[in-house]
Amino acid sequence: MRIFVILPILRNEVFEDITRRELEVAKRKDTEIYVVSLDEGPASIESAYDEELAAPWILERVKEAEDKGFDAIIIDCMGDPALHAAREIVNIPVIGPCQASLSIASMICDRFSVITVLDRLLPLFRRKIREYGFEDKLSSVRSVEVPVLELEKKREEVKARLLSEAKKALEVDGAEAIILGCTGMVGMAKELQENLKVPVIDPAVASIKMAEILVDMGISQSKRGYPKPPEKLRIL
Repeated sequence: MRIFVILPILRNEVFEDITRRELEVAKRKDTEIYVVSLDEGPASIESAYDEELAAPWILERVKEAEDKGFDAIIIDCMGDPALHAAREIVNIPVIGPCQASLSIASMICDRFSVITVLDRLLPLFRRKIREYGFEDKLSSVRSVEVPVLELEKKREEVKARLLSEAKKALEVDGAEAIILGCTGMVGMAKELQENLKVPVIDPAVASIKMAEILVDMGISQSKRGYPKPPEKLRIL
C-alpha cells in the first residue's frame, strides 16, 4: 500500500527527513510512504490561526494524493487541521494523528495525559479532546514549553522535559498512559516508555498503523458522515 503523509507546514527538510526516517521504521515492509510539506502556509502550527491558514494548502495536497492513486492520507499534525474537510473531498482514508492517538489510548487505559509543545496550546487540546468524545478519559494536558521549530535542535532538552512532565502526569494527575502532543516529537516515545514503564503513544506512528489497518480492512470515512461538498463557485 502507498500512504501520502502531509506535513502541514512550509517546506522543512529537517522535519521531512526525520518524519520519513521514523515512519520507515514503524511501517510494514510492504507499505510505501511519501512525505510532503506545503509550498504556502505557516512555518509551524501552534495555534488555531495557523491551522486555518494551512487548511487550503492541505486540501490541495489531499486532492493530489487521491489523484496520484495513494491508498491513504495522513495529515501529520496533532491539531488534525482540515481533517473533516479533507474527508469530504476524497474517498480514501484520511487520518488525523490526534484522533488516532486518542482512539488507541482509549483502548489501553482509563486515564491518559497529553504532553505538547507550548502552554498556549492547552486550551486547543482540551477542545479537540472534547470534540472527539474522550474528555472523560483525560487526566491532564501538559507542555514542555519548546516551540515546534526548536524541537530537533533541543532534542535532548525536550526528552528530559517530557520525562519530567510525564512523571507529574502519572504521579499527580493520575494518568495511566502518555500521548506525545506533537508529531514533531516523532521517535521520542520508545525511550520515554522504557523509563516510565507505561504506554507512550507516538502520534505519527499511531497514524501510520491506523492507516494500514483501514486500508487492509477496505474501509474509509463514511460518505453519510462526510458527504461530498456541493458543486459551486469557490475563489481563494
